[in-house]
Amino acid sequence: MSIAQQYQKMAPNAYRRDIDGLRAISIIVVVSYHAFPTVVPGGFVGVDVFFVISGYLITKIILDGLAVDNFAISSFYARRIRRIFPALLVVLCTTYAVGWIVLLPSDFKKLAENIVGGAGFFSNLLQLRDANYFDPDALTNPLLHLWSLGIEEQFYILWPLLLIVCNGPRRFIALTLIVAILSMGTNLYLVISHQQTAAFYSPISRAWELLIGALALQRDTRENLDISGFWRNVAGGIGFLLIIGASLLLDKTSKYPGWWALIPALGTLLLLNSAGSIVNRHLLSHPKTVIFGLISYPLYLWHWPLLTYLGILRNDNPNSLEIVVTVVISIMLAWATFRFIESPVRQRGPVTIYLAAGMTSIGVIGLCTIVGNGFGFRFPSQVRDIAALRTRISSKNNTGFREACFLDRDDSLLTPRGQCIESGRGPLIFVWGDSTAATLYPGLKKEQQFNAFRIAQFTAASCAPVVDSSETTVRSTCAAINDQTLGFVKTSSPDIVLLHAMWNEKSDFENLHNTISQLKYIGVPRIVILGPVPVWKRELPFDLVNAYRWQRSLPNRMTSGVAGSSADAVMERFSNSQNVEYISAWHIFCNSEGCLTRLGPSADDVVTWDNAHLSTRGSEFAVHSMITDLLPTHPTGPTGITR
Repeated sequence: MSIAQQYQKMAPNAYRRDIDGLRAISIIVVVSYHAFPTVVPGGFVGVDVFFVISGYLITKIILDGLAVDNFAISSFYARRIRRIFPALLVVLCTTYAVGWIVLLPSDFKKLAENIVGGAGFFSNLLQLRDANYFDPDALTNPLLHLWSLGIEEQFYILWPLLLIVCNGPRRFIALTLIVAILSMGTNLYLVISHQQTAAFYSPISRAWELLIGALALQRDTRENLDISGFWRNVAGGIGFLLIIGASLLLDKTSKYPGWWALIPALGTLLLLNSAGSIVNRHLLSHPKTVIFGLISYPLYLWHWPLLTYLGILRNDNPNSLEIVVTVVISIMLAWATFRFIESPVRQRGPVTIYLAAGMTSIGVIGLCTIVGNGFGFRFPSQVRDIAALRTRISSKNNTGFREACFLDRDDSLLTPRGQCIESGRGPLIFVWGDSTAATLYPGLKKEQQFNAFRIAQFTAASCAPVVDSSETTVRSTCAAINDQTLGFVKTSSPDIVLLHAMWNEKSDFENLHNTISQLKYIGVPRIVILGPVPVWKRELPFDLVNAYRWQRSLPNRMTSGVAGSSADAVMERFSNSQNVEYISAWHIFCNSEGCLTRLGPSADDVVTWDNAHLSTRGSEFAVHSMITDLLPTHPTGPTGITR
């Protein structure tokens, strides 16, 4: 007697409501993780639950057919197409349509690549070359979640063929165990060798989870194997706790999948083999739980694109109400998809060819979009140029980031820095601070065309101009840099020391007071503190592009997504208490109409290329606006800069 015939004898076809309930638990933890990752930090384990359930059900379908000599590969794949394609087609088309309006060319091209991967069920293989599932960049991919469908479909291709060949009980068990062990071994090797992305997305390292579901059928093939109601309840309770515990206790820092994936997989195995337990009968088989299980597939498809687009349109900072509303909309769309698309398609006659044609068509559309580089004609060139601005510190963004005069925190203090003090005539302005202070350099150089003064630039990444007065054996890099800088102040005798950094309400005021005291002690004539520049919640170029998405225009000023007024007020009070001059960068860039975003139509006119660092044009504007405070006797000259 074959394994299929044994299975058919002991487990005739019967709908299990508790399996739909188990699907509901898995989709709830997945959606909760994507919506509120800090509340359900390990909710990604819901996908592992899906894998085990899929392995169980697919193996059951195959064995049912083999038991009565009525299994055909073509019929199996046709059934998979009718199950998977309808909802997926609708979601792919909708995601593409929204992306046409929302996404810039580079992101739209990436979306098209994922549409092709989703239509061809190899999305997981695409992700192997991209960001880790837990990386921030992954949050901007509306179709990232299709990786799991890719793994399942790749499993569906090979597993039926292997079961046909190995239909005997011993061969079936041996095959399943051998492949599962090899797959788990691959998973562990990849995680241990720091190839977590490969372990996460590879079908080889994930197959063991589906095979655990296949092994769950073994209990039903043994006539005398049964467990009492007590042990069923124990197994069901433990299985449920394993899944919920993993979703609450694991997080993105866990080396996943690795050994950790065994927790939700074994929990699912226990629940599959605990039919009739209290958990299965009263929780998983509850009508409301079953409803969520029935719409779990379309809900999985809908929720991630909607949450991703919400994040894109809200600068990665949607509020809780917006997230909840988006999840509710996802549930409504999932129900509508199940009710009006999935169910009717399953009840109709031959539709496989039409579904396959539809999936091929959306794949071709994706390919055309890739060839068209994301169809950049959808956006004006200036928007595309702004989106392409570099968002990392580089001398290409601002000449203030030049060797010796701007140090990384790991730069050697042996770097000769005397070249950072200009010779010539006129008063010496000594710029001391962090990377935001370095961005003042091109503005000062511009003003030298109309005023006689010299520049000394001593700036270092993430090092505010504070001299640490504490006596410690080991000095921090910033403390050593600032000690050296103070020495250059003493030897260069500047007329003005300009202190600037990303000040905020928690700045090191004690050591800033110490800096000012020492500057006064060595006789610096004027000490000027330049307050904090406006800080954008994300990058200003991104905020401008987002504004264009909503308004179809690029604003010159914006009131939302920017902070700094409170830090400006704190720094002004501190400066007054120290009897030093204060210049408000906030008031230079911001007024009642909002904070300045750009000084002209081109991408080069954007005042800040990231969240706080001034561009060359932004620097020129800022310095020109405050030059009368720095050099009260300076002449007025043409600058080409307008406020």
